[in-house]
Amino acid sequence: MTTCPQSSLVPGIELPDPETLTGHQLQGWNCALCGQRLLADQLLGTVVWTCGGVTKEAIELYACRPLCDEGRAAQQDGGHG
Repeated sequence: MTTCPQSSLVPGIELPDPETLTGHQLQGWNCALCGQRLLADQLLGTVVWTCGGVTKEAIELYACRPLCDEGRAAQQDGGHG
């Protein structure tokens, strides 16, 4: 579980806590921000996901391209959202 917000590769967007994401979001099939199926994507960043409190795995998260409504709203709010 992440303890503090991490910056993404997209300015103004914080990486979501991987514990709150679905399997499809963690696997890069769905947007890590809005959850929709990705047709065109962009790398959002890498988080460390902990499975069972022991195993740690670096997971690349992807977001919609162009940026989805959730990502745009976070940018307009200064990354708080």
